[in-house]
Amino acid sequence: MDRTIAPQASPIGGLILPTIRHRVLASGIDVYYKEEPTTEAFKIELLTKGGYANAQSAALCSIANKSLLEGTISFPGKKLIDQIDGMGSFAEATPSFDHSLITVFGLSRFFDKTVQLLAEIIYQPEFNEASIEHLKKKELNRLKLNLEKGSYISSVNLRIALFGEAHGYGKSLSPEEIANVSVSDIVKFHKTKLCDFSIYISGQLPPDFISKLENRFSRVERESLTDNGSITEHTPADVRYSNPKYIQSSIRLGKRLFNRTHPDYFKFVLTNEILGGYFGSRLMKNIREEKGFTYGIYSGLYSLNKEGYFSISTDVNGEHEQATLEEINKEIITLQRELVKPEELETVKNYLLGTFINSFSTPFAHIDKFKTLNEQGLPFSFYNEYVKEISKTTAEDILTIAGEYLDTDSLISSIAGK
Repeated sequence: MDRTIAPQASPIGGLILPTIRHRVLASGIDVYYKEEPTTEAFKIELLTKGGYANAQSAALCSIANKSLLEGTISFPGKKLIDQIDGMGSFAEATPSFDHSLITVFGLSRFFDKTVQLLAEIIYQPEFNEASIEHLKKKELNRLKLNLEKGSYISSVNLRIALFGEAHGYGKSLSPEEIANVSVSDIVKFHKTKLCDFSIYISGQLPPDFISKLENRFSRVERESLTDNGSITEHTPADVRYSNPKYIQSSIRLGKRLFNRTHPDYFKFVLTNEILGGYFGSRLMKNIREEKGFTYGIYSGLYSLNKEGYFSISTDVNGEHEQATLEEINKEIITLQRELVKPEELETVKNYLLGTFINSFSTPFAHIDKFKTLNEQGLPFSFYNEYVKEISKTTAEDILTIAGEYLDTDSLISSIAGK
């Protein structure tokens, strides 16, 4: 290979996407699977209804999920972790806005034992009162540390400002709610939300893995969901948190917007990438490279099940706060008034599509990509549409999208500083 000669570049064609298969267990549990015979490992995820939007509080959601890994009836306390480690496995419980994930990575030769242990984690958690109190203290200490950070406060306050505290997407941890979580609250949340799940599994799987899942996952109790993600009666407003100890100002600007199901999603993704979506973006060149106000500034569209929100995030010295806000507005207005030059548009398209294609390269990527779409009711062919739509988006399209969705007066600010 002659490394002095750059490899030939060619346009990205359509993606050849694998088939993600679907089975329904006798208990009504959906199983989505993709076999990867060469990995010698597997990943199994229980995607539960136990997200913030379906919980009485963010604290209940967080603690209930994490308490699943604090011990089971057969393996109380640390014995559970010893069992997981002994098989070379890794387990985590991750709460999020619309759902939570109970994830286990395991070696294929221990498939039976790993699935059996996961079934015990979800169906027979210990919920030891002393362990839960210890977990609550850890959560409280972590929260206290976060509440010292302007970046954390401004991010949380932006969501509250956009959605309101009653909305599932506006919920946040508080010391009072952590203290008020009881074992009985956790037991009820577990029974009605965490035990309502779909299974996503991929990797090197035994031929009879469906029957093994059938034997282990057979008890499901469902109830109507709280659905705090549909509340719309809230008027967003700017918010500021002041602390004389802060040297920096943590700036967050944003607005409620759409998710992947919206027809303008693809064009907005490209528009955002130009504005602040990657290291070579306009915001980064202006505010980091030219002005030297920050180490980094990024913008992004967060696509959730019910809707989404757009945000711009950066941390700057307090003395540069106003100038930074003015430069952000200037870059947005420029995007609304001047056509993106062909060279820049081509560069950003290539970067965005190259990064996107690369995100399919890991052994478990296909099932992860499918899961993201499946939760929002979108077909797997969405990704081929993504490549096609990004490729054909024009400079005129970007001008229109920036004008329609990035009106600077529509952006809500959340700032934590002096």
